[in-house]
Amino acid sequence: MPLHQPMVHGLVGALLVGLSYAKAIAYAKEKPLVGVNHIQGHIAANYLTYQELEPPFLCIMMSGGNTQIIHVKNYTEFEVLRKNKR
Repeated sequence: MPLHQPMVHGLVGALLVGLSYAKAIAYAKEKPLVGVNHIQGHIAANYLTYQELEPPFLCIMMSGGNTQIIHVKNYTEFEVLRKNKR
């Protein structure tokens, strides 16, 4: 099973620490390191808490200074409807 690492969005310092840690684990365990979209990870985390949640739905995503209104069309397709200027 590969290890997954957010590759875009997020606080730079936290991403660098997380990436370094993920690389070390992947190397030590001889596993591939796969980049994932940080924002999609926030959306997907809701499926753990709300198991009845199924697309399509609207999502207001707020993470750090990043705010977006996202149309979740299905489990892999998203459309950003509005976002802050950042």
